[in-house]
Amino acid sequence: MGESGAGKTTLLNVLAERTNVGVVRGDRFVNGQALPRDFQAQTGYCQQLDTHLATSTVREALLFSAKMRQPQSVPLAEKESYVEKCLDMCGLTAYADAIVGTLNVEFRKRTTIAVELVAKPRLLLFLDEPTSGLDSQSAWAIVAFLRELADKAGQAILCTIHQPSGELFQVFDRLLLLRAGGQTVYFGDIGYNSTTMLSYFERHGARPCQPEENPAEYILQVIGAGATATVDRDWHKVWMESAEREAAQREIEAIHEEGRKRPPVQTKLHSEFATSWPYQVVTLLQRDCQAHWRNPTFVVAKIVMNIFAGMFVGFTFYKAKDSLQGTQNKLFSIFMATVISVPLSQQLQVPFIHMRDLYEARERPSRMYSWMALVTSQIIAEVPWNIFGSSIFFLCWYWTVGYESQAYRAGYTYLMLGVIFPLYYSTIGMAIAAMSPNVQIAALLFSSFFSFVLIFNGVLQPYHSLGWWKWMYRVSPYSYLIEGLLGTVVGREKIACAPVEFVTVNPPTGMTCTQYLGPFMNVVGGYLTNPNSTADCAYCPYDSTDQFLVQNFSIEYAHHWRDFGIFLCYVAFNTCCIYTFTYLFRIQTFSPVASIKRFIEARKSRKDN
Repeated sequence: MGESGAGKTTLLNVLAERTNVGVVRGDRFVNGQALPRDFQAQTGYCQQLDTHLATSTVREALLFSAKMRQPQSVPLAEKESYVEKCLDMCGLTAYADAIVGTLNVEFRKRTTIAVELVAKPRLLLFLDEPTSGLDSQSAWAIVAFLRELADKAGQAILCTIHQPSGELFQVFDRLLLLRAGGQTVYFGDIGYNSTTMLSYFERHGARPCQPEENPAEYILQVIGAGATATVDRDWHKVWMESAEREAAQREIEAIHEEGRKRPPVQTKLHSEFATSWPYQVVTLLQRDCQAHWRNPTFVVAKIVMNIFAGMFVGFTFYKAKDSLQGTQNKLFSIFMATVISVPLSQQLQVPFIHMRDLYEARERPSRMYSWMALVTSQIIAEVPWNIFGSSIFFLCWYWTVGYESQAYRAGYTYLMLGVIFPLYYSTIGMAIAAMSPNVQIAALLFSSFFSFVLIFNGVLQPYHSLGWWKWMYRVSPYSYLIEGLLGTVVGREKIACAPVEFVTVNPPTGMTCTQYLGPFMNVVGGYLTNPNSTADCAYCPYDSTDQFLVQNFSIEYAHHWRDFGIFLCYVAFNTCCIYTFTYLFRIQTFSPVASIKRFIEARKSRKDN
């Protein structure tokens, strides 16, 4: 216990081996022996904030923890039986099928404790301020439940607590009291009605505690906790010179001496995790798919967006003709079809980051599963929904625009737009989310990166007009997506110019239209509607879609399978980036300040030795 800023949570995190910043000095023992390698797996840690997947039921949350943290060799039926036991132990049987996100504060806290208990912690159960945010009745229920765990289940419990009521204070056995700066003021038994602890302070000059006072508030006032408090002595110095400290030190040495005579606590897990990587992926995939299914807003928004966008683009360019303008409309209908990836990518970044936050806050410190299993399951769970949405988009868009119904053209378009395209925007969205600290930054970065992809793919600015930026055309993945789609659905077709698209030319006297414009057409292409006429030659600049696409947009029909392969390589590259960015930005914790401190400490240690 201690005032705010005394270092309670910091100490708890250090003891539980859940801190990755700063410099930690000193020794940690269990019964006088060094900590086992899987110390985190043999302990439970309940955070102050109840972090859970909001779409899971209470039973599912416990069963997931049991699957991941108990050895894989334990039968599933045994894990399920122990989950039911923990539900009953924590008073959650009536709420077993309730969605965690709908529970009140007390029962979310009970769920947090049950999730840790179901892992069967052999050594310790850590709790960080379990009564914070609770009313007096709920706080009493939680602390009474912890007392019952200690008495009946033999569970050793270490927790921080902030200004408990007198009734709650009596439930605990032993107190470590800290003041600002993390200095010890008292460490020892509380005693019946706090008599042991109160007698210590009164013997060392503190005013007597009145019968109506709360002992917890009394000792905080005595040691000068709070911004306006005053104190007439250094209670840390008093403790360091007290007989109680010497007695506590002797007791610790006796515990160490006795513990060294016994075998050390054995390491139960000889690998980092209790389960294998494939088992982790399958279990996480089940949870992710379930979370998607129970989030109708997310799924319906994805489907409705694809339907609306497909109908909007399709009817905007409804039944485009084979004229020059019609061919141009088909090109822009494909370009507009790719823009839908922007909102869809930003949408999927939200659950990706939320699931990652849950992993970093609770599941990673508990060594429940590998981060690679988490990323793999998120990719696999997200892609089918995006393929389904793009398939609906294709059905609403392809025939509405008026593309050819040939099986080859339609099949390639569906493969590229309905399968590979959702793979691309799913992976690029996750890759950018992997290096972003939150959803807002991810959306900002994605919009910035994607602006280059859209601008330099050869539609808004054709390749031959880009100048120095031509290299961006080659880098942009949408250059290959649009070339593959447009070359397939539009290429190798005849162009029939509309009346307003013909250029009227009068040949010299005595020459036909073919004689006059033939050499020109042999170089640049095009066709005449009246080749034998001697006046008003009606000239169409393009006779085929291939000529139109090559001359204006550098798009060739023959490149469509090459473009398919290149675009698939971008998907593979994005997938690699998801894992790489997750490791570099979230897993490999690099802090220049912490590195400098560790270097200085190492130098000091070598000099001392």
